[in-house]
Amino acid sequence: MDSGRGRKKILLVNPWIADFAAYDLWSKPIGLLYVGKFLRRYGYDVSLLDLTDRCKWGGIKDKRFIDGRGKYFKTEIPKPEPVRFVPRKYGLYGAKKEDVINELTRIDKPDAVLITSVMTYWYPGIINTIELLREVMGKVKIILGGIYATLFESHARSCINPDYIVTCYGEKKALRILDSLFDIKRDYSRIPDFDDRGMLPWELYDRIDYAVILTSRGCPYRCSYCATGKLNPSFYRRPTEDVIEEIMFVKEKFGVRDFVFYDDALFYDRENYIIPLLGELVRRNPGVRFHTPNGLFVKEIDEVISRLMFESGFKTIRLSVESISSEFLGRSSYKVNRAAVERAVNNLVRAGYRHSELEAYLLVGLPGQRYGDVVDSLKFMADLGVISRLSYYSPIPGTRDWEVLRQKGVMDDSSDPLLTNNTVYMYVNKELNWEEIAEIKVLASEYNNKIRGGNGVIHGNN
Repeated sequence: MDSGRGRKKILLVNPWIADFAAYDLWSKPIGLLYVGKFLRRYGYDVSLLDLTDRCKWGGIKDKRFIDGRGKYFKTEIPKPEPVRFVPRKYGLYGAKKEDVINELTRIDKPDAVLITSVMTYWYPGIINTIELLREVMGKVKIILGGIYATLFESHARSCINPDYIVTCYGEKKALRILDSLFDIKRDYSRIPDFDDRGMLPWELYDRIDYAVILTSRGCPYRCSYCATGKLNPSFYRRPTEDVIEEIMFVKEKFGVRDFVFYDDALFYDRENYIIPLLGELVRRNPGVRFHTPNGLFVKEIDEVISRLMFESGFKTIRLSVESISSEFLGRSSYKVNRAAVERAVNNLVRAGYRHSELEAYLLVGLPGQRYGDVVDSLKFMADLGVISRLSYYSPIPGTRDWEVLRQKGVMDDSSDPLLTNNTVYMYVNKELNWEEIAEIKVLASEYNNKIRGGNGVIHGNN
């Protein structure tokens, strides 16, 4: 970069969440942080404005947890027109507007802004964020990237109207856009699309009480409901040594004890990756806790991995089960079956975990899914003594399930992304009605309470 003109200032922005409900389940804008790390490497001066950073803006303390989870502040706003029919209050989650204004007036005006996007149906939060940025900062150039920008690019162009849009991997694309704005010349043939080596720039935060870890990009599976294949076309892994050094460094420098794996396929090819990685962590004994909110592939959880998980400090264990119906298993790449779930649970219990410490994601509202399918899955997990976490289906364009819904006339490529909200879709879904969903919630709660209050196993229908 031309040092004579000074280092250009880039502001990274994680926008407000706009939804009927939101909770900080270890949420950090990891893609944005990777872009920031990349831009720094090529000479840009990077700062961060994370509107969902509860350490900075505050929130409602959740007394159940000491590991970083908690509730955001909610500012109620009018429901957008496409979801007016939903009988729930709508709001922006994260920082209060007046606090953001004070922060924007305090910091130096950036030369450009990079704003990320996560859930497709959170885009009203992006609109509100950009409106405030332009109100305070004037005509600063704004570049939008992230999941919503990738999956609903045309909608983002017309609705958000940023100066530039970046889809899929944003590092090199953002670099080229910024270089063009500031008339900087480089040999891009020598620059990779992304580079995950090294440490994320956690010092951009005033304080962190947990850190997120990504050991890989992409997923070797192609489940019918998941868009990972579109967002990350290939499966790439970091060297295990790089991941270990990151954990050790962040723990020592920032005093972080809770680490959250964001991987979609953490245990894939276990002998060559996660087993040596966890083995080295056990040897170094960093004294940290690990959490897996994205779900773990049960087929990979053998006795060796179970023991290493227990010894290395895995605390929040969520199994990626989704459903045990035969129809679903065929659509989800057969990454799970009943025998594999039973085997994984037994291995984890033998390693030292209580049944009530194990949780499993079960999807509700999949195309073609019926009430009985969900109930069967709930009963199966309860009989194993595992807590069920209901995960409500959200349609995602580009997936096989989206095509099913498009053929049924439930969704089409011009559908407003707000209609993909899992809360909203439960009203749109014709295959499971709200009465059935309410019964499923009650049944899950009853099973889970028995597991938490008993010895961890429920037999039959008792």
